[in-house]
Amino acid sequence: MTSSSATPPLDYDRLREVLAAAGAVVALAELHGGVCGALCAGGPDAARRWLLDSLDDADAGALVAAVADDLDELIDTSSKMLEEGELAFEPLLPSDDALLAEQVEALALWCQGFLSGVGSTAPAAATGSVEGDALGEILRDFAEISRAGLSDDEAAGQDQPDFALAEIQEYVRVSVQIAFEELTPVRAAAAAREVH
Repeated sequence: MTSSSATPPLDYDRLREVLAAAGAVVALAELHGGVCGALCAGGPDAARRWLLDSLDDADAGALVAAVADDLDELIDTSSKMLEEGELAFEPLLPSDDALLAEQVEALALWCQGFLSGVGSTAPAAATGSVEGDALGEILRDFAEISRAGLSDDEAAGQDQPDFALAEIQEYVRVSVQIAFEELTPVRAAAAAREVH
């Protein structure tokens, strides 16, 4: 996927290899979704906290140290894309050349991560206690997408899936930008709490 923004897109394959080599067990798509959810609900500091929490296991310190620059790039680039507006944001997913099953699984994990990032950063937003019907609808849709998968026949290539993956990916891309705008007051409140 390409981005029309001035911020260069992240390299999915390179980052996935770096994380795998460092021993990460969380899928890159889920990690990026969570980072973006936390960015929307609380900003870069919240994204860093969510990331550290999601990598919290016996080897988390070594893992984070091994890929610290890559994780900072993941947060910084994602934050810049969201801040730029103009629908510059792109979820970090496998390329269109990847197997359909891999693309569907990654999108489901991305949405699952996003929900986790929003929920752990701003629980009131995740439970619908924040104004904004658009946000509630987006979160419900993402919950549905997070359960997506292919049937055995679809995965084997015998049946065509009854959905258009590109349209769902586009919906997610645009919805994240809308969620970012909807959660502006929540982010501002979180920033004010961190100052005091």
